[in-house]
Amino acid sequence: MAIFGNLQQISLADLMPLLKSQRGSLEIFNLDGQQPVTLYVDGGRLVALYVGGKPVEDIVVRSVMNSLMAAKRGSFEFVPGVSPRHRHPNGWDLDRLMLSVVTIADEMEEAESRLPHLETVFRLSSPLAPDDVRVHDFWERARHMLASGASARELSHRLGLSPKQTGFYLLKLRQAGLIEPVRVSSRRRSRPGLAGKLLGALKRRFIGA
Repeated sequence: MAIFGNLQQISLADLMPLLKSQRGSLEIFNLDGQQPVTLYVDGGRLVALYVGGKPVEDIVVRSVMNSLMAAKRGSFEFVPGVSPRHRHPNGWDLDRLMLSVVTIADEMEEAESRLPHLETVFRLSSPLAPDDVRVHDFWERARHMLASGASARELSHRLGLSPKQTGFYLLKLRQAGLIEPVRVSSRRRSRPGLAGKLLGALKRRFIGA
């Protein structure tokens, strides 16, 4: 079954149920500020996801789907019978994936005012894995960086996630008691800046401090 159109006429959320019984590729292009995306589906599962012609890692799947859900402009075409070069061994159930993406999007919107600052550094406070399965992929990829301390900006850049979604995952991990913020000032006490050194020298000269 050939399917084509644009996201102004039909959203991704309305489009996905039409593909549950299909096998092939859904190509989405002409996106504002985004590379073309190709979703490969087979029997109600997303078996591969390509961005700019390259397969993405598991951790980025929800972030890409969230961006597509929010897209206001873009064209799409479904090509039946096409298989990906690299197929995910398990894939993602389309219904569960879409429900997860919608739920996270709603939670992110509600939690926006509580998301951590991009420069706040977090460190692990527990070796336990999160109970929330939606955060598990992020935990697996980020925990070695969080062991030595990392900010939302650093994690976003290295993992290929949006800063907002990275902040949301960090918020969830903090609420679960698995990470804690590190005060930036405490990292800088051992290495005072030039102004601090000059001030200290003046104090010692004129005050004897």
